[in-house]
Amino acid sequence: MRNEFDFTKMHGAGNDFIMIDDSDAEFEISGSVIASLCAFHTGIGADGLILLRPSGKADFTMRYFNRDGSEAGMCGNGARCAAMFAFSRGVAGEEMVFETGSGLVHGRILEDGVKIGISGVSGLRTGIALSDSGLEVACAKCGVPHAVLITENVRDISRDDFLRTAVSVRNDPCFLPEGVNFNMVSIEGRDRIAYRTYERGVEDETLACGTGAVSIAVITARMGYTASPVICETSGGDRLVVEFTPTDDGAERCSLKGPTAVVFQGKFSLSDFSPAKY
Repeated sequence: MRNEFDFTKMHGAGNDFIMIDDSDAEFEISGSVIASLCAFHTGIGADGLILLRPSGKADFTMRYFNRDGSEAGMCGNGARCAAMFAFSRGVAGEEMVFETGSGLVHGRILEDGVKIGISGVSGLRTGIALSDSGLEVACAKCGVPHAVLITENVRDISRDDFLRTAVSVRNDPCFLPEGVNFNMVSIEGRDRIAYRTYERGVEDETLACGTGAVSIAVITARMGYTASPVICETSGGDRLVVEFTPTDDGAERCSLKGPTAVVFQGKFSLSDFSPAKY
């Protein structure tokens, strides 16, 4: 197996990722190595790592790994970065289809960002009473599960208070054994919300979450607060635009649009991040 790899560090609305064109499928997947690469201070530092690999039925396959090395079926902002990365590498054109662990994703490169179309949101439930915190949340799945709590002035809540609530909800017995991503949301209009997300696998607040934005938009519409399209302002200050068609179970024909950016590029050796180094 190959030892040295080129990488590109990208972010989508503040979600940052280590992007690797693994067209030859030679990156030896190891959760501990991925966690070491994603670690801040001692690694490259990122919310997750994304491999672009060949596909037999689409332009490419995206494999997404959380900061802790665990693999997840979907990451919305990661998919948008994957689309731009694939386009820049000549792997796909401006219009593309790619595989993820949660199904096929349609991507489009636009002048003002990247838009992806995903299969939908399912399993929407409201009025879920949590035993540990006593809170009442809503929940839905957009590739990965998301719990949503509506509050006032989400931007004014201290980081400590947010994390305390987030950890409690993420680990509530209602969502075991997998756990859940947690989103705290403020309604700012029929077409606008502000939100903050705690992501499992990262185990911290992130500056944005694409699947979280989609889940929130669909859930708040079901509750009568919003209607498609919904502008979702992230805790990092960027805006994601979500469009969808409501269904009895959640939504279909969902899309997520927002910015992406390249931060820097480099090269690393897998052997430098092996468990023996730590």
